Amino acid sequence: MLRKTMTVLATSLVLSSIITAPVMASFVSAPVTQQAAAAQEASQKLNINTASVQELAAAMVGIGLKRAEQIIQLREQLGGFTELEQLLDVKGIGLRTLEKNQPLISLD
Repeated sequence: MLRKTMTVLATSLVLSSIITAPVMASFVSAPVTQQAAAAQEASQKLNINTASVQELAAAMVGIGLKRAEQIIQLREQLGGFTELEQLLDVKGIGLRTLEKNQPLISLD
């Protein structure tokens, strides 16, 4: 009986260490400051004032090559975007599309 109990406890201990080890490792990593997180996020955003047609189409949700060309045409007419909301002036881009893409794009 004692042997069976020890086997069950040992198996339980091994299984719990396998399951919790990856989770614990994520808590052990160095903390990221809010500034560093914001800088990393900004560097990953696509600058719509400098992006090519292909970059816009690849990065933006619901935007294909034709719509990306229209974005660039508007950008050239305006001399560059000053507000993300100016994308609403592109036919086919509505509030919903803008909201989906706001975390992905930047003006600088």
